[in-house]
Amino acid sequence: MKNSRIGYFIFCIAALFMMLSLSNCARKFTHKSKMVKIQHVDEGMPYTIIFPAPLKKTKKYPLILFLHGAGERGVDNQKHLIHVVPHLISDSIQKEFASIILVPQCPEDEYWAPVKRNEWMMSDNGTITNPMEKVIRILDKVKQDERVDQHKIYVVGLSMGGFGTCDIIARKPEIFAAAAPICGGADLSKVDQFKDIPIWVFHGASDSVVSVTLSRELVFKLQQSGSKPKYTEYPGVGHNVWDAAVRDPLFLPWLFKQHKK
Repeated sequence: MKNSRIGYFIFCIAALFMMLSLSNCARKFTHKSKMVKIQHVDEGMPYTIIFPAPLKKTKKYPLILFLHGAGERGVDNQKHLIHVVPHLISDSIQKEFASIILVPQCPEDEYWAPVKRNEWMMSDNGTITNPMEKVIRILDKVKQDERVDQHKIYVVGLSMGGFGTCDIIARKPEIFAAAAPICGGADLSKVDQFKDIPIWVFHGASDSVVSVTLSRELVFKLQQSGSKPKYTEYPGVGHNVWDAAVRDPLFLPWLFKQHKK
């Protein structure tokens, strides 16, 4: 009986030690980034701004506007942060590419760009969507922050956000120093409005959600307009191409090299 009690005591101590170890691991995992996350609701739209920490008051930082995909729509101010953002705010990336990240959240059943989902055809004669109007107003406010480098404002978007990326640079080409639409597409009639913006287009060749043809047509139209877009197509890769795109070792150096003259 005595030995069994001792064994049970040892088991409890070991279990407690294991729980503490797991707790420490979880705590470390959730604090991978030292950046400061501030969440707002403005214009009726939830959005998150993430700042480097410590924030140097005398330094100007590039600003990245990130437009999420259709699966992250809502009002929780959380789902839109699951893709791409964790990579951009990681300590290893921020150490080399310190930046401010702006991430708005599109409402359910609405879109960044005037397109019909699944068909991915332009709708409403290309009229700006309500969410995009709000994004532009929010961006106009955020970029007034004295810590934002007005010469280095970028937009990156995936899927629905890839369409949104092309939509916003067509409407506000004077703002952006570079753009990266990932597995998206564009209103080709508006290409001339953003042909002078450096663009890197990404797509998976086997994408069954948004056809790779849309990115190919965008790149071809840009080339016809005298632009020199960068294009990366991943053979055998489906829709989920954004992780590979933002982790391309040349992508962030290229992005942060771009600036408005």
